[in-house]
Amino acid sequence: MATTDIENSPWIVTAIIRPPDPNAPPMERPLSSRTIARLRERAEAEARNTAAARVLAAQVQRGLRPPPGRLFATDAAGLVLCGPNGGMGTTERMVRTLAPLAARGRHAAAALVAAGGWRDEEALWEALAGIGPKLAVLGLRICRRKAGLRIAKFKAV
Repeated sequence: MATTDIENSPWIVTAIIRPPDPNAPPMERPLSSRTIARLRERAEAEARNTAAARVLAAQVQRGLRPPPGRLFATDAAGLVLCGPNGGMGTTERMVRTLAPLAARGRHAAAALVAAGGWRDEEALWEALAGIGPKLAVLGLRICRRKAGLRIAKFKAV
């Protein structure tokens, strides 16, 4: 039997793998295409939201305020919602819906459905979610509890 000299053999390759340096920083991997797309979508969404917030802020009329001692008021004739930061125009249906909330206290969702002429509570919730950004610009929010709905000051996060 022939013995092979491993060190002098031309067809055998020896590779020496040294352990990595334990003090070296971890290797940075390039971002995947999905991560890049997700980051791009997030940046575009933030840009859209910022532009929408600027448009809403430009619509606020700073001179329109609720009466002294009141947090919120509606003007049915002018179709205006008034809050601590000013007033903003809205639809007649939304003014009729939010008019009961201008009176202090909590109100049942059924009362708001009837006031605004909504077909059911689900339609009311969708409408209130849609007007949420406008109310936030005015410095207001809709507070929902089991006892009912009311208008409260907007809490910045």
